[in-house]
Amino acid sequence: MKLSIISGSHRKDSYSLKASTYLQNLAQMEGFNDINIVDLSTYGIPLWNEGVRNNQQEWDVWKSLSADMKLADAAILVTPEWHGMATPALKNFLMLCTADELGHKPVLICSVSASINGVYPISELRMSGSKNNHACFIPDHLIFRNCESLILSEGKVSDAQFDHRAKYTVRSLSAYANALASVRKSLHKQMQDFPFGM
Repeated sequence: MKLSIISGSHRKDSYSLKASTYLQNLAQMEGFNDINIVDLSTYGIPLWNEGVRNNQQEWDVWKSLSADMKLADAAILVTPEWHGMATPALKNFLMLCTADELGHKPVLICSVSASINGVYPISELRMSGSKNNHACFIPDHLIFRNCESLILSEGKVSDAQFDHRAKYTVRSLSAYANALASVRKSLHKQMQDFPFGM
């Protein structure tokens, strides 16, 4: 199965990217054999505008990412909590995605916080992040709290209980990816008739 992990921080070498590497390691143990980490700090995707639908050259980088996302069976979104919100880069990514990239695919939401917070981006993304792209956010999520001490440099975490929970959560993402494959196949043609959420 193919998995796309979206690291939503604008910062280079961010804790979101380190969390993504940790999740990549877990996903490899759960049946995902093709895993792509997309570090949005390096992509330079323009902010959404109508040009994305008109094949303008500035959108070539998005076209490449879009083509890769269409092949994914599942996705993980990783965002730092900035001012209690998900990052502009991650929100822009979700605005650009259609049902072709994320429709009826399971998505795990993860947030990263330097303190004990981190719940606000989860709530924000659950409220509006799937409206027009039809992503299926799975019930569980992960919050990397106190990330500077939790996330170790070698793609591991320092908290055994968090690690145990994260392994279960990634296993559930894999189970949803298998289960929703037939849903996507069944609804693929009709999704084109109803591209927008109500």
